[in-house]
Amino acid sequence: MKNMNDVNTVLRNELNQWFKKQCQNEWNDYYLYYLPTTPEYNGGLLIANKKPANPEYQVVRSIQKHLTIEHNHRILLEMCRSLPILEY
Repeated sequence: MKNMNDVNTVLRNELNQWFKKQCQNEWNDYYLYYLPTTPEYNGGLLIANKKPANPEYQVVRSIQKHLTIEHNHRILLEMCRSLPILEY
């Protein structure tokens, strides 16, 4: 990701998808994962209920079911500031 605007957009899109899935099955647990930036590729974000197949994805934290998209977004965006996901 190039900058925090990219992070903001990706996180918002992931949370919008999460909300639809969470509403379909309220008992599922979802987590925010990140892919660290390396010289070969840019980092990334992903919300999933299972660990991604790519073993380089690392968990950040669980998505709080009782919070809205907006509340989760604020909390997670702040956490993303310290993740190594931006371009070098």
